[in-house]
Amino acid sequence: MSLARLKQYVSNSELNEKSSNGYRATAAFLMLENVDLMIEEYIDETHKEQGAILLDVFGLLQGFFVAIDALYDLAIGLTEYKYHINVNSNDALHELKFIRNDIVGHPTHRTYFNGGTGFSILSMDNLSKESISYKTYIFEKNKLNVVTKDVTFKNLIEEYKVEKERVLQEIYNYLQHDETKTDIPEMVYALFETVNDDVLEEIREMFIKEYQLDDSSSHRFLWRLDLVEKLIHWEETDPQLRKFILYMSKVQASKLYEIAMDLEKRKYRNLFFPMPSTLSSFYKFIRKNEKIAYPLLKNINDVKHPLYQSDIVALMALNPRKDAYKLLKFLRDTKDGDKSYLIGSMMRAYRPKHN
Repeated sequence: MSLARLKQYVSNSELNEKSSNGYRATAAFLMLENVDLMIEEYIDETHKEQGAILLDVFGLLQGFFVAIDALYDLAIGLTEYKYHINVNSNDALHELKFIRNDIVGHPTHRTYFNGGTGFSILSMDNLSKESISYKTYIFEKNKLNVVTKDVTFKNLIEEYKVEKERVLQEIYNYLQHDETKTDIPEMVYALFETVNDDVLEEIREMFIKEYQLDDSSSHRFLWRLDLVEKLIHWEETDPQLRKFILYMSKVQASKLYEIAMDLEKRKYRNLFFPMPSTLSSFYKFIRKNEKIAYPLLKNINDVKHPLYQSDIVALMALNPRKDAYKLLKFLRDTKDGDKSYLIGSMMRAYRPKHN
């Protein structure tokens, strides 16, 4: 779907001093048009000089970065929510922000918690409009680790186009969808109460049919349904960890309930479930070491982040008590990206005390 089909909705969005949504949608729409022009020019130009290629590469990477923000802002500007977009579910675009930071953002100096530093060096011998290669040199405790990264731009361009079209189509479908009241929120409440697989699948079928989605949709409601499904089938022998998994199921179901009610413009009440002792102990540990520990929570739900492992190690080095240590070990030993996201998100939910 092209941007043109959304132009009327953007043009009709209210521009006034009481709400920023109209201006937000307009700015995002125009920026997406600009990035499309940049991509077309990038593909058409046949620069061979290294300086010109560097300008093109830097421009393209920054353009992608801005365009992803614009997709989120277009969704919020036109629908009030970002439910229709979840770029992190696209592996190539999720990694893009790390590539951009390495090459365009902070190539000459990156700092790490334990005093380590990193530097990215672009290979000029392998520089072209089609691909680039670079090495990141990470110095930690007098040890050097070298990470090599190869980037193919054709793949990034295609992934961006596919994701953009998917998001635009889902925004368009939502804008054309008549305001309605369904049983989906009530079914989600039942899921919150029962954490039942059959109820979950019934909700999935109803939601896809109601909002005209397909299997490739990255809608946040479907993504969270997938997370709940994974939690339902997650087996653990430790009783404390089983309670923690059940708690995560309840949290995700409550978020589903919020989305379902928002989409039908219905008021909802917050759903509550008691916090398990492991998470409570972890929060107490963070509170005790807040100045050092709180910044380490920033990337702890993203297994693909370059600092993910080192941040976990740094937290464990602060000598947490038994229950908090168990939760950190649970995260460290979990290899599944979705499961790591679920555990890490509960840790990141800690709220710092106000000074």
